[in-house]
Amino acid sequence: NLTTTSKVLVGPSSTPFDIHTHLLINASPFFRAALTGPFLESTSQSITLPDLHADTFALALSWLYTSHISPVPFKDGKPAYYTLLHLYMLADRLCIEGLRNSVIDVIAALADRTNSVLTPSDTRLLYTALPRTDSPLHSLVLDLFAFKKTDRLLDSHQDRWHAGFLRDLCVRLKRPCEAAMQRHRLVGWCPVDWASVRACEECRGVLGVREGAVRCLGCGAAWCRACVRGGVGVAGWEDGRPGVGVGVGGRRAVGGEDEVFARQREEIDRLAKGGVEGGDARWATGRKWESCKPWRWSRCAIYHEHRETERCGE
Repeated sequence: NLTTTSKVLVGPSSTPFDIHTHLLINASPFFRAALTGPFLESTSQSITLPDLHADTFALALSWLYTSHISPVPFKDGKPAYYTLLHLYMLADRLCIEGLRNSVIDVIAALADRTNSVLTPSDTRLLYTALPRTDSPLHSLVLDLFAFKKTDRLLDSHQDRWHAGFLRDLCVRLKRPCEAAMQRHRLVGWCPVDWASVRACEECRGVLGVREGAVRCLGCGAAWCRACVRGGVGVAGWEDGRPGVGVGVGGRRAVGGEDEVFARQREEIDRLAKGGVEGGDARWATGRKWESCKPWRWSRCAIYHEHRETERCGE
């Protein structure tokens, strides 16, 4: 029913927005209660939100009608993460779960596309204005810093990072978490011959020929089933260095680093040229884990909320 509209007055200047009531009450329990419950707003079909910003509400309204956040906020050619943080906080305040999930998606995509993360002032805004530190947004921001190469940025940035953010990031880096494995696209795998045998990335036990194991379609890393069941994983390198310990030639590599790396590079080149199991061999190229991030393959499972909305079907 798109015949009825409600008026929402936003900001200290009471900027008016006329919005189809059906969209408001379907997207937000807050508006549903206000416009259909025993309140004055349900009679007047008007709601006043004096402490919100009209520009941020306009961005939310665009999402309400299109299911997309548009335009994606940039300033001076860089992602305006602070605008997206304000949008998430508005969605949290108005209980618009779908918009919160969309903000998560845009931040994750922006971080990948522009190879960027939040600024120190963004972390202060996040931890000050959204003190609920168990929110999916906090989890995403921590993972962005944990899985991307941000050590120099954290060490050398002239502005001050929020103390709570640094504490949570330290805890995230010290404790194994489910995201370590959820970031991979795992499939069942068996080495077809001794030349393709590898070592489990976690326990370093050699995965024998025809033994059931698991590998990632994105980076090619492999694990024994016991480690996968335990939900463990390691960070890996993002600068192209292969991981130490991949078994080649039927035994575990035990030589020096140069010898190990040379063996692995040989095997990678062979697989990349000859194909792997009749399929795409790109998974073996470079032994980089850069393509494997939790916000890429498991975004819905880790960061989305679906108490009010349907699951994404990842």
